[in-house]
Amino acid sequence: MAEKKLAYTEREFVGLRNELINFTQKYYPDLVQNFNDASVFSVLMDLNAAIADNLHFHIDRTAQENVLQYAQQKSSIYNIARTYGLKIPGYRPSVAIVDFSITVPPFGDSEDIRYLGILRAGSQFFGGGNSFENLYDIDFSTQYDQQGFVNRTKIPTFDSNNNILNYVITKREVVVAGTTKVFKKPVRSTDVVPFFNFFLPEKNVLGVTGIIQKDGTSFQSVPSYAEFQTSPNKWYEVDALAEDMVFVEDPTKPIDAFGIKPGKYIKTDNRFITEYTGEGFMKVQFGAGTTTPEQQLKEFTNTGVKLRLQDYQNNIGLGLTVTPNTTIFVQYRVGGGSGSNVGSGAINQIGTIDFVVNGPNDQVSRNVIQSLSVNNITAAIGGSNPPTTEEMRNMVAFNFAAQKRAVTVNDYKSIIDTMPGRFGAPAKVSITENNNKVSIQVLSYDNNGKLTQVTSNNLKNNLANYLARFRMVNDYISIDNAKVVDLEFDISVVMESDRNQGQVITEIISLVSNYMAPANRDLGQGVNVSEIRKQIQNLQGVLTIADLKVFNKVGGKYSSSETSQRYKDPATKEIQLIDDNIFAEPEQVYQVRFDQVDIKVRTKNFKTVDFS
Repeated sequence: MAEKKLAYTEREFVGLRNELINFTQKYYPDLVQNFNDASVFSVLMDLNAAIADNLHFHIDRTAQENVLQYAQQKSSIYNIARTYGLKIPGYRPSVAIVDFSITVPPFGDSEDIRYLGILRAGSQFFGGGNSFENLYDIDFSTQYDQQGFVNRTKIPTFDSNNNILNYVITKREVVVAGTTKVFKKPVRSTDVVPFFNFFLPEKNVLGVTGIIQKDGTSFQSVPSYAEFQTSPNKWYEVDALAEDMVFVEDPTKPIDAFGIKPGKYIKTDNRFITEYTGEGFMKVQFGAGTTTPEQQLKEFTNTGVKLRLQDYQNNIGLGLTVTPNTTIFVQYRVGGGSGSNVGSGAINQIGTIDFVVNGPNDQVSRNVIQSLSVNNITAAIGGSNPPTTEEMRNMVAFNFAAQKRAVTVNDYKSIIDTMPGRFGAPAKVSITENNNKVSIQVLSYDNNGKLTQVTSNNLKNNLANYLARFRMVNDYISIDNAKVVDLEFDISVVMESDRNQGQVITEIISLVSNYMAPANRDLGQGVNVSEIRKQIQNLQGVLTIADLKVFNKVGGKYSSSETSQRYKDPATKEIQLIDDNIFAEPEQVYQVRFDQVDIKVRTKNFKTVDFS
């Protein structure tokens, strides 16, 4: 007898029912003759077809939710992302640049530095119905920010007799939308299991900023902000529990004159990871080990037997789990989202702050604290809600191209950009590679916001230490100072006789200054003199450019670096233009150091000749 088979191509109710009827008619013609809707056999066919249809539907959905291109459930895409090692972000906060100003009394011919206090991280400010915080300490006594950039100004206030009353000191810093909270989690003996985890209570968690563990389970208060930074029982967040090295501040080395803190890698077993769930909550997960090899070794050595237990076990390869009869405190931030984007000038209210001023006079110190004012000079932007399903799908797909190794020059540049800002950030970076020697040249900003070759040693050491874990084993890295080449422009223009000479000169100086501004220049970028000519020629009142010369300024107040391009006149160091361009080497950058002095403009008209 032939093998009895159903057609496997049928997957829907009508097709399955018809296939069952055809099967019965073919193999059991004598058993069933009545196939109308009123027969008992019809009921059985409907039930079987319905069950098969339902099973096919769920099988299709299950297969669909395992394929990135077709998955529809958020939880499915989160699971796929986890498999590929990608963390899906949650709410993201907006960021704004804010001027923090205080009024301090004079002391001699300057401000009284004894009243230049520190505004601690985590202080709160409000605007547009949102809360904002400074993530780093703001030290009014230094002119540098956390990354080593100059960000302080001071303006004297005079009375009617031209005597200085006080100084207004302003620090330009970044604030981030959100509010810091602390979650308390007592740990019982039953909680000490591998990969212990829990969920934070809010859905709008921006991220975890610190975790500490304290002995005891009956705490009524939460630790201070400073305790999360200094506690010896800290836990460190890593991308994966298998990572045992984290980059932290090195307290044994001093902060340099640029305000940059030295950093180093440390090996730690106290590590945790965080990830968002499909429902929007954040999960905090710890490691698998219950005791360290050192702790277990003590038990064995008590018997007089020497034993390296780690040669036989890998109990903490994925980090430690929690300790019983303790309390875990999680410092985290909530808020953000698209609603945290507000306009400039909106952040102007002061909330709960921690401002430390320890001057000799308590009343003056209180006056300085009360004088604190804030105002965001830029709009708060960048806040966004969790990604949509389609956005997550693309994140997972593009994640395949990402890697945590420095293979190409662009990889080195990308990794340098990810180094935490408190360890410094170079103003400009140039990276070249030759026979596995990776040469990195960096520059910083000076007190006037101009580029300088004087670079923090802490910054260079931090870059070297941070890159050490990412470089290829056969790559040799050198970090040196790049070269700043200072220029002087001598411009002669013919202007319309009815135009104001001073206004034309001011406009030309401003135009060249903007073109040569450090923010607009990169290492290795040349100077297109033709573009400068074009912009000057387009100014109203300028008839023509009679002459344009460029000189290399060297020594004294200027950099010692010289252009690699030939001089037209070695005595005056006038640069010989090549096709109306000044070309730069990869480690060179051009700038005008003193705009009002080094941009000389001579104007002529048909009636008179004036010099300025």
